[in-house]
Parts: sequence; C-alpha cells; structure tokens
Amino acid sequence: MVKGAGYDAIWNSILSYYGDFAGRSLSVNQEVYESEAATNQRNQAIAELMFAYGHIKANPSQATDLYTKQCAVSVNAKDLAVMAATLADAGRNPLTNRQVMRADHVPQVLAVMATAGLYDDSGKWLYTTGLPAKSGVGGGIIAVSPGRFGIAVISPPLDAAGNSVRAQKAIADISNALNGNPYAATPR
Repeated sequence: MVKGAGYDAIWNSILSYYGDFAGRSLSVNQEVYESEAATNQRNQAIAELMFAYGHIKANPSQATDLYTKQCAVSVNAKDLAVMAATLADAGRNPLTNRQVMRADHVPQVLAVMATAGLYDDSGKWLYTTGLPAKSGVGGGIIAVSPGRFGIAVISPPLDAAGNSVRAQKAIADISNALNGNPYAATPR
C-alpha cells in the first residue's frame, strides 16, 4: 500500500518514515533480515491469499519481502521511546518538533495497537494497563498514554504470546506510578 515507483523507492519511503518517528536515520540489521526472510513461509502464504482476495494489489512476494525487511530495522530503547512519545503527542516528534504523522490518523493507529499490538494477549494487556502497545520479536515493547507520554522497554525473553515478560512488567509498573491508564477515573 506504500506508494513508489519500485522496490527501492517504496523501501526508502518506509525507512525514512521510521527515521522521522525516531528522530534519526535508521538501518536494517542484515543478519536479522536474512534469518527472517529464510523462515517467513507463513507470511508468504498469507500474502498470496491476500493477493487472491484483492487486498494486495500486485506483487505479493515484494510485499512480503518489504514487510520482512521493515521488521528488521535496528532500533534501541531510546528510538522506541521517541516513537511512542511521537504517537502520544498526536504525531509530533518531541526531539525534532516535526509533525511526522497527521494528528487525525493517530487514533486509528492507537486503536490497532490496543486491539492487536500484543498479539493474542492484546486484550489482557489493555484490560490490565489501558495502554495501546506494540511488541516486537526482539523483545521490545512501546506503549502510549495518549496526550501524556510514550514509553519503551527492550528486554528478552518472550512469553508464549511473543511479548517481552520484563517489558510488560516494567511498563505496567511505570504507567501505574504515573497514572498513565487513560481509562482510570479519579473520584471527585
């Protein structure tokens, strides 16, 4: 769905967008990308099925490869925290003060994070913390308290759902200390 004249143009657009969110230039961890590309048969099959149903308009192999590559972009905890803070501030990067995403698109992104960001445990996470979040296979999790703060932790190992055990605990504890749950009402 990313527009571009070809593979390189699409890839450069994705990587640039990620860099805008992080506030710095990012790159791919080639070793991780190659490992993921060698074992992504399930994603290849899903892409072919989505193509058959018209949800991917052309070249499902390219779409799968680009998806795999963007999953292997190297970031650190600070990068992830800045990305989360950008979402918390309606798409404005707190380091560069640049509007990197339209503010009216942020609620939809947060809704997807809330409902699917921690895979099969998304509902449990939202029930416990109230925070939209997204985890990654490297052990990182970002979470957003809209209008307040973004937070990130990187700490393998992962639980059965594919989410960092320690990152979930740290984010929940910090959010509780800062009253980050947007659903928590304070009696008057």
